[in-house]
Amino acid sequence: MSRPVKILLQGVEKRYPASGGEEMTALQRLDLEIGVGEFVCLVGPSGCGKTTLINLMAGFEQPSAGTITIDGRPVTGPDPDHIMIFQDYGLYPWRTVLGNVLFALESRGIGKKEAQERAAGYLDMVGLSSFLRSFPHQLSGGMKQRVAIARALAVEPSVLFMDEPFAALDAFTRLRLQDEVLRLWGEKRPTMVFVTHDLDEAIYLGGRVILMAPDPGRVRKILSVHLPRPCDRTSDEFAAYRRELFEEFHLVHREAAGEAAYSI
Repeated sequence: MSRPVKILLQGVEKRYPASGGEEMTALQRLDLEIGVGEFVCLVGPSGCGKTTLINLMAGFEQPSAGTITIDGRPVTGPDPDHIMIFQDYGLYPWRTVLGNVLFALESRGIGKKEAQERAAGYLDMVGLSSFLRSFPHQLSGGMKQRVAIARALAVEPSVLFMDEPFAALDAFTRLRLQDEVLRLWGEKRPTMVFVTHDLDEAIYLGGRVILMAPDPGRVRKILSVHLPRPCDRTSDEFAAYRRELFEEFHLVHREAAGEAAYSI
């Protein structure tokens, strides 16, 4: 890898108790390097361990074997410098849009004046400067997710984890927020790890797409995407990456289900 390593996983396994006193292996012998400022997308069928993997990297769970380090330090729990954005937004309904972002800043010990300026600035970056006094119930799903993104970026984390943040949104809003996230990533360059079921979304966003396979969860293929970001989704180059990833994805499904592969 040409850039310095930010996140390093070595021999990572995760096992959970199963019936009969046995264990279920969710992830098996996983090795992975993610560079400083890199945008990586995790894809794969349900049950392949995508969410387990991102939870391990974020410190919400601990591996059963192997090591995970960020900046050379073992991940032993959640870190205020490593922020997770979930699908359900996680906003406080009793706080305004501004109040939600301010809470994240004030909880870091940032002074009131600086917190106000920073919160307003990041909400302006995501196009919500006209909704500072609104409450979450007054916002659309896409606007709520933009508040969550502004809140995460406002604390200026070095790593941003996103677990299917756009899954519940309509197609138009999803496309818009993909561009929004790419723009913000381009300005601030945190290291991004983004989980999605959408292969097109992964190719559009990620500099690398990591395809996982199930039973047990493992890395099947790492696809390096050499496209400008944002890129033209209708281009021949995009279609070539899409076909390569879809063909490998179908092989994963065939092996998991015992079915014959089909053409696309």
